[in-house]
Amino acid sequence: MTGPVTRRAALRTLAALVVAAPRLARGAYGRKGYFTWTQLRYGGAWDPAPRASERFLDALRGRTSVEPARPRRVLEVGDPALFELPFLYVAGRGSFPGLGAAGEGWLRRYLEHGGFVLFDDATGIPDSGFAEGVTATLARVLPGRPFRPLPGDHTVFQSFYLLRDVAGRKLVHPYLSGVDLEDVTPAIFCANDLGGAWDGDPLGGYTFPCVPGGERQRELSFRLGVNLVLYALTENYKKDQVHIPFILKRRQR
Repeated sequence: MTGPVTRRAALRTLAALVVAAPRLARGAYGRKGYFTWTQLRYGGAWDPAPRASERFLDALRGRTSVEPARPRRVLEVGDPALFELPFLYVAGRGSFPGLGAAGEGWLRRYLEHGGFVLFDDATGIPDSGFAEGVTATLARVLPGRPFRPLPGDHTVFQSFYLLRDVAGRKLVHPYLSGVDLEDVTPAIFCANDLGGAWDGDPLGGYTFPCVPGGERQRELSFRLGVNLVLYALTENYKKDQVHIPFILKRRQR
């Protein structure tokens, strides 16, 4: 990552290719966006749904013009390679032990220079140890910028699908929480275990049921994941005036 201006300009070029392009339109562009699912390994239950990324990346490729790199990339705390990647996934079940002072500085630089982090709580209960640990860590990383529920008109709910609901393996909270930095939300927390909704078994089925909404809830979980990735790649690109007629037209369908 060479800096906020250069990197964000590059992401907006990619946005022109991927924002409103379903799978059927991929060939029209002559180019593809490339995306690496990057996951953080830390000293805890960092990988509660180990096959979730593969299932999700299949869906991302099938539904958008983004071409995922395979396999996922796993980084340790402090790895400088993070600064070349626009998206970091941090999952957990149980407690979140934190990153240490050096790791917090590493994450602060990433968020301040255009990176995006999705925290995904697999615990399945309100106010879990994972949620408490992540909240405490972000309070030190970006002091004075607490997690707040995202409003229904936030760009993340419009970046690809127009969404009204926040899904996952369990419906712990009906909202996403985010930390704002200037005009973007570089850190988002989901309490509903998105990875658990995506995770598959070796026979092609799914590992966990989605409660209480079943397969419709699972589908909405995939859609939310797509929106989160597109938001990470495009930030608030979809708030540009040029896209308002497109959004209004889709809302009428």
